[in-house]
Amino acid sequence: MGEKKGGLVWLWVLLGIGAVAAVGYGWYQYVQPETGEALVVVEVLTSEEGARVETTKEGPVKDASGKQRDALDGAEKRLTAGPDRKRGDGISEKDAPLKLQATGKMVDYQFKSGEKKPLQKGAPAQEEIREAAMARQKRYCDLINQYVQDFFQYLDTKKYVQRLESGETTYTRFKQVMTRLTTHPPIPAGEGVDPAVMVKNIYFFCRTLDKKDLRLIKQVIGNDRDTLEDDMGMFYQWLMLGNSCPNPGDVRPSFDVLYRYAGFFLNTTGGRAYMFRRGLKVRLLVSYYSVQLIYQADKAGRNNYGVDVLPYIKMLMAEMGNYPDLLYKETYLETLTKIKAFYSGRR
Repeated sequence: MGEKKGGLVWLWVLLGIGAVAAVGYGWYQYVQPETGEALVVVEVLTSEEGARVETTKEGPVKDASGKQRDALDGAEKRLTAGPDRKRGDGISEKDAPLKLQATGKMVDYQFKSGEKKPLQKGAPAQEEIREAAMARQKRYCDLINQYVQDFFQYLDTKKYVQRLESGETTYTRFKQVMTRLTTHPPIPAGEGVDPAVMVKNIYFFCRTLDKKDLRLIKQVIGNDRDTLEDDMGMFYQWLMLGNSCPNPGDVRPSFDVLYRYAGFFLNTTGGRAYMFRRGLKVRLLVSYYSVQLIYQADKAGRNNYGVDVLPYIKMLMAEMGNYPDLLYKETYLETLTKIKAFYSGRR
């Protein structure tokens, strides 16, 4: 009897140990780190399930807003793009940002107009490119014209202009001045052959413009010296628009008129005397842009008076190099160096 009780006790002890072992093993499996194989299985299951959920949740949104997302990406690129990005970078010409050329940079006169030219049949891509280029050109024309309008609106707020009491806006006065200067341009050569040409050039501005015009020009030059370089650079780009932009009222002079004035300031006694009566900075800048115009005339075969600009380039480079009060001196000298190389290569 005692042996039976002892066997039952040991049986219960063994069962208790087994139960504890089973509980302990279950607890161990619950708290221990997952093995590499278990982790892989869990990650795969989680990734697959997550992918199904994400596709179900976001897929239709992407499909529906894909074009809008691409448009936003393109807009972001345009904000960081420069003004001269090439086609093929995902930005159309008509959407690329615009700004004026850097002050002092070479600017070519636009002899050709922006009118449509016939295209070959079956060339839709060419038509699209042309339309984009024309749209961009229109924006550029509007941009420069707006700069000019803003400049004169700014002048109208200045006290030194208001004191002149002309009774007109400065832009209205400007258009009248441009009409007079365009109607009676100077003769840029021939003073040595005909003394009458020299006399006309010496008194040119006094006979062409009245005292109010001359006084206004002197006031603007004298009071806006800090912005003189940028203002002249802006007006030069406006003048160089040529036939590529509309010219309501023919306010912008033709290239022939611009060429005559450039030769007048560089190549005549009257023009040079007038420049030497102005400040050195004004004379240097007017001479600089006059050199660019004669250069444009030579490239286009329009130097009808045969003005030899190379000697003036050398003198101008020396003077600009020694003048400390030029914000864009390096740009001016770089441009003059290119023009000088053009003429040196022809001799």
